[in-house]
Amino acid sequence: MASLIPQTQLQMFWAAHRRVADANIAFMEMVTCKENPLTRRDLEALIRRNPERYSRFAHWLDKLPD
Repeated sequence: MASLIPQTQLQMFWAAHRRVADANIAFMEMVTCKENPLTRRDLEALIRRNPERYSRFAHWLDKLPD
C-alpha cells in the first residue's frame, strides 16, 4: 500500500537507485545461471520486446553465447 506521506527527493532518488540496482542484479543472475544462461538471442528478443528496460544491456550482445 502506498504511503500517504509524500516522499522527499532524496527518498525518491534512493528508491530509483534501488530499482536500477535490482534490475542489474537480476540481469547478472540471468547471465550467470548455470541451468539456463541468457543467450544473445534471448537478449535480442528482450530488447525488441521491451527496449526501455533492456537496451542498456545491448553492449552485452557480443559477450553472450549464441
